[in-house]
Amino acid sequence: MKSILKMAALLLLSTMINTSFAKNFSANVLAPNLVGFTNDVEENRNQWAKFESDLEKMKELGIQSISTNIWWSLVESSDNNFNWSYYKNLSEIIIDKGLKWSPIISFHSCKSNEDDCNIPLPSWVFNKYSTHESIKSENDLKFISQNGVVNDEYISFWATEIVATEYKEFIQSFITEFNSKSSNILEIVVSLGPNGELRFPLSNEELSPASYSELAKNSFRSFVKTKYKTIDNVNEAWESSYQSIEEIQPPADSLFFVTEGFKNLYGKDYYDWYNNSLSEHGIIVLTTIIRELNKEDSNFTGKPIGTIIPGSIWSPSKDTNRLNELNAGLIRSSDHFWESNNPASGYEHLIGSLKEASQLTKFENLNIHLTSIEMTAPKESKVDEEEGTNLAFEISKLAQLSNLGIMGQNQSANVLGSNIAWDNIWNAVQNANYTGLTIKTMNDISENPLAYDFYKWIIENMKK
Repeated sequence: MKSILKMAALLLLSTMINTSFAKNFSANVLAPNLVGFTNDVEENRNQWAKFESDLEKMKELGIQSISTNIWWSLVESSDNNFNWSYYKNLSEIIIDKGLKWSPIISFHSCKSNEDDCNIPLPSWVFNKYSTHESIKSENDLKFISQNGVVNDEYISFWATEIVATEYKEFIQSFITEFNSKSSNILEIVVSLGPNGELRFPLSNEELSPASYSELAKNSFRSFVKTKYKTIDNVNEAWESSYQSIEEIQPPADSLFFVTEGFKNLYGKDYYDWYNNSLSEHGIIVLTTIIRELNKEDSNFTGKPIGTIIPGSIWSPSKDTNRLNELNAGLIRSSDHFWESNNPASGYEHLIGSLKEASQLTKFENLNIHLTSIEMTAPKESKVDEEEGTNLAFEISKLAQLSNLGIMGQNQSANVLGSNIAWDNIWNAVQNANYTGLTIKTMNDISENPLAYDFYKWIIENMKK
């Protein structure tokens, strides 16, 4: 019975084929967060044996590259003390199996309940910069919510310019160690935020942006002063009664969201600044990485570079306030997205910042990786339809207009046994010009016959 259902699902996909495929399509899988990092010698041996066995299955499947996270603190446990031995071994095993390697430069922490991954950011970074003239306390290097919840999944974006040297030195060390392997590397993906995604952290406990550190507050005040010049102009525009710029704060009233305060001029200015802070961070890190990888003595010149933006936070309904997207910094309330017939409106600024990074460095091989491709590309939608547009298609349009590549990722392994999820993935690949796909994780593909067959079908049909 299972084989009959599997065949029916594959036949359903086959009815959707057309000839408008993206050129040079790359099929990729994400490796486990860590292999062989237990205290049990036998368990470590088993993990490495399974890793190699799964690589062989991926080779047979037609996978082009294996993506692996390179965790910052595992490599640089102390300032300027780099140890690449684990990743040199990991990459050699991948390459020896006849596969390409797609390293993810993971400047974020690893926090996952699924595989007990708990890799924090390197503690020495906080110690090193806590005495910087712009930093009042270590928490200024972290994100802080309205209720004082501290988040250290990524160095605060308002500290990016201060710590940018660390990102530069890390990629310089990477180049030194892996210059000779450049031809075996398909793409280098750069982590730009929590979970590797270009966004602010979101709290499950409260609906609040992460902008309450002193460094963030000072940045907001500077933004307001630049725009309005004087406190009188601020009060006139916002209908407020501040005595000085120093009194201005991020939204302090929990009713701000209930009363839709983000729709008044104060709220619009706030989210303009919030989104712009995210964009500036992305531009600084990306341009730093791109320039180092494309120096004269680097063998990575022209090598594709990827960045990840989240699809899981997107709200498909224009009738919602899309507050999670606002508080993740992805969109601005000044764009009046709630009035648009396009439920994916508001992402122009985010994509524009990636375009700016590409233009500033004159780099033409920058790729966007959109997560949750199985949720954001429902098969009922087509790229040329006005009704029923969705994030996967709209991001693809924006990417093409910005001369950026577009690739997709799934959000969770839990959907890999779902016909609907694979139909949606195929819809994006077929109709929205996605040039590549990364499925997580390699273990889940190797252990799920239905997922294996679906992915194999996609790979084979993308070669036609």
